[in-house]
Amino acid sequence: MDCESHYSREISSGPRVPDWIREFSYPDWTNVFQLVANNENLYPEALRPEWKTQFNDWNGRILLLAKDGCPTCVIREACDKREMQPWRYSQQELGDEGGWRTNKRLYRFASVVPGGKLYGSATANMLYDDPGWSRPLPGVFGGPMHNFLRRVFCWVLESMPNVEWVACLGNEAWFLTCNAIGMPAAARRFREYRDTCRPVAGTVGKKIMTAFPFHHPSRVSNAAGEKEWKAFAGLVAAPK
Repeated sequence: MDCESHYSREISSGPRVPDWIREFSYPDWTNVFQLVANNENLYPEALRPEWKTQFNDWNGRILLLAKDGCPTCVIREACDKREMQPWRYSQQELGDEGGWRTNKRLYRFASVVPGGKLYGSATANMLYDDPGWSRPLPGVFGGPMHNFLRRVFCWVLESMPNVEWVACLGNEAWFLTCNAIGMPAAARRFREYRDTCRPVAGTVGKKIMTAFPFHHPSRVSNAAGEKEWKAFAGLVAAPK
C-alpha cells in the first residue's frame, strides 16, 4: 500500500469551495482564492505528514478554530517566490518566519485528544492586509465581513459529516462560533467561559454543536495549555 492511498483512507479532504466564497471581496482584505490561482483549499494545507490528521481532516469530530491564517504579505511573498504550496501551515523547516511556533504548540496540545481534526480560522479564506501578526481585525465582530465569515463557518460545519465540537482558540473564534450556533449571550463573555473551562452548546441547522474556549496557543504557558486540553479531552471522551 502506498502512502497516498493510506492517507486518503485515513482522512477526508475538503469539499469543493463554492463560488460565493471564492469571489467575495472586502476593503483592506484579500481573498486567498484570488491571490493563489491554483488553490483548492478553504483552509491552509498541512505539509508535515504527522500534522495532516490533526489539521486537515474534514471527517473529524473537532474543528480547531483560530483567529486568522496570516497577514496577506506572507502569502504574497510565497507567491512571488513561486512556491508550490503558498497557502499552507507554516513550518520552521521551510524557512517560514511566523506562525510555525503556534502550529507546533497546537499540534502538541491537540494531540492529547484522539481522532482527526480540521484546523481553520475565524477569517477562513480572507487575509487582512495589515502586515502585523498580532492586531485587531476590523469587521470580524460585525457588519458585512462578519456576516460573510459566519456564513462560511456554517458551510464548514455543514460540510463536516461528523463534527460535534469547535475548539475556539481565542476571542474571535469564540465570538463567531457562539453567534453561529445561536448563543449570542455567551459570545461576548469569552474570558469568563475560558477561565472556567466551560463549554456552550447550540445548533447549526440540525447539528448540535459544542464550543469550548481556549487561550490562543501562542499566549498560554505549557502547564495552563495542557490543563485546558486535558479538560477538553475528558469532555470529548465522555459517553453521550
